[in-house]
Amino acid sequence: MAGCTGSTDPETASLFDNIKNLNSGEYDRQIAEKDREAQAIIANNQASQRRIDSKERQVSSNAGEISALKSQLSQVKAQAAAARAKVASDPAKVQRLNALEAQLSGIQSDVNTGSVSAATRSELSRVSLAISALTS
Repeated sequence: MAGCTGSTDPETASLFDNIKNLNSGEYDRQIAEKDREAQAIIANNQASQRRIDSKERQVSSNAGEISALKSQLSQVKAQAAAARAKVASDPAKVQRLNALEAQLSGIQSDVNTGSVSAATRSELSRVSLAISALTS
């Protein structure tokens, strides 16, 4: 056959190559291959979207947790300020309160940087209890 280039690319194949490729199933094979590639891309995109959705839920959860900790931290700082007036005449208690307030500053730094853990929550509760014990 004159004019046959042997191309399997529909864009560059001659009329006779196109007829040959249609009859041999070459174009059906190419279409099936492209369909498989498209399905793999779609599956990958869906998996990526699920990971993104999961991360967004985690970010939202973390933001809520950080907000709650900031609120609790403010309450404990107010508790410390109130305790300062009550223990002002006892140097040992003032010294202990100063140490507890230093711990609060460390907790504040953790909360501000977003490095919040169960240990952070536990430490904040422990500091609050220690401040309460100073004034009782």
